[in-house]
Amino acid sequence: MATSKLSDSLRPASFRGVPFQVDSTDLGAGRRTQLHEYPQRDKPWVEDLGRAAREISFDGFVVGADYVAQANQLLAALEEAGPGTLIHPWFGTLTVSLKDQARVSFNNTLGQARFSLSFVESGELAFPLAGNSTAAQSRLAAANIETSAVADFADSFDVAGYQDFVATEAGEDLTSVFGLLAGGSVPGLPALGYATGATAMLQSALGLMTTPLALGQQLAGFLGLAGYVAASSRWAGLARSLTQLVGSAALVSPSAPLVYTPSRQQAYANTRATNALVRQLLLAQAVGASSLVPATVFDESIGLRNTLTAALDAEALTATDAAYAALSDARGKVWRDLTERARDGARLTTLTPPDTTPALVLAYDYYEDAERADDIVARNGIRHPGFVPPLPLKVLTR
Repeated sequence: MATSKLSDSLRPASFRGVPFQVDSTDLGAGRRTQLHEYPQRDKPWVEDLGRAAREISFDGFVVGADYVAQANQLLAALEEAGPGTLIHPWFGTLTVSLKDQARVSFNNTLGQARFSLSFVESGELAFPLAGNSTAAQSRLAAANIETSAVADFADSFDVAGYQDFVATEAGEDLTSVFGLLAGGSVPGLPALGYATGATAMLQSALGLMTTPLALGQQLAGFLGLAGYVAASSRWAGLARSLTQLVGSAALVSPSAPLVYTPSRQQAYANTRATNALVRQLLLAQAVGASSLVPATVFDESIGLRNTLTAALDAEALTATDAAYAALSDARGKVWRDLTERARDGARLTTLTPPDTTPALVLAYDYYEDAERADDIVARNGIRHPGFVPPLPLKVLTR
């Protein structure tokens, strides 16, 4: 059997259809990286920025009685604008651009012209495409809820020019609200630190009752989640806790008074305005938190979506026109955001161990990964990871 030579499998070299010969080549390839060095840390972190552009440098030549004409033809191809097609003996067909100025030398004795060529691979010019960030849209909707809630509160809340009991009852309403926020009656909220600043913030709020707009803005700032960002990333649990707090009996709108004096009516309006402000500010924080949920588990994300949109619907039923528009818009944004981001999330399924089994064994049997034991324990509230009872368990499908 005849054996083929390596040269038989090589392709004839050319650039823009102009042929030439190659006798040596050099290829630069790898990854683009950025080195990050930090104080008091011995090892740096290297950030991978993607594949580096391939650079091809080689020496080529044309030879023959017409070598000058061949050389001029190749020079003309090299001077054309834009990228061109390079056929390389080893690397095949490439779209490249001339990186550095080509160097050519003529040898009349050998009837040869030699070229030093350096190319870089060339891609298509692609501009960034416009698109919608559903998570960012949810956060904008949350900000709109805050704005409309504070504006409605400023229009309705008033203690100036009324009998003393109007201001007294307004102060009691604020005290009740701050007590609810600091009480820790809803799981997950203590992490926000409301209890730490509630007393000082209450005193400040009581001093702002004659300026409702400033009071509303201060409450919005106190309930904001900016401090929580660095403290934790349990956004799904937080959003549920905030939504649960909105349904507290202490924030329900009171019944209309039986006595229709101006002062009684204003006291009633103040209580309604205070409770509505706090409910809507809490919902705004819940909407913002929902946009930061990783949405890696389909069932949990859809459950949060349904709970939060139901709370927004319920609040919209008694809201002013401006607040209704903001709440309805937020409902649509939350629905779209969590639905789209959860689409590729893992699903939950039911797994029942045949007997009392360690979580490590269950994780290895089901996932072939013992490190998933912690997820099984946390998701099902297992009291001891070494003794998982033979009861139905909620586990991820992947």
